[in-house]
Amino acid sequence: MKTSTQRTLSEGTGTISLLILIMLLMGTLLPPLARAADANDGFQTNALFNPTPAQLKAEARGRVMIYEGLDNTVVERALDEQFDRIEHMMFVRTRQSTPDDDEYIVEDDGC
Repeated sequence: MKTSTQRTLSEGTGTISLLILIMLLMGTLLPPLARAADANDGFQTNALFNPTPAQLKAEARGRVMIYEGLDNTVVERALDEQFDRIEHMMFVRTRQSTPDDDEYIVEDDGC
């Protein structure tokens, strides 16, 4: 007795449907994550250059703000413009721009 295996069209479309679903989820989830990262940069930059009275009060009590992933140009500007607050700043994973300005190098600073 010879048995044959028949594949139906629905078996192949299940895999395709799953791939489409994954692509749709990635398309809807990744942009908000990217915006969240940009919003974090905006928050850090704002806290760096426009500190609130509460932040200044916390710094006066010894609080140190850790800034992560800022561009080296922003850090250099902060060191020049906010010199009196330097002891309350810590910069980690600072992004160094490359000559083509399309990429950034993030050095592991051990923090």
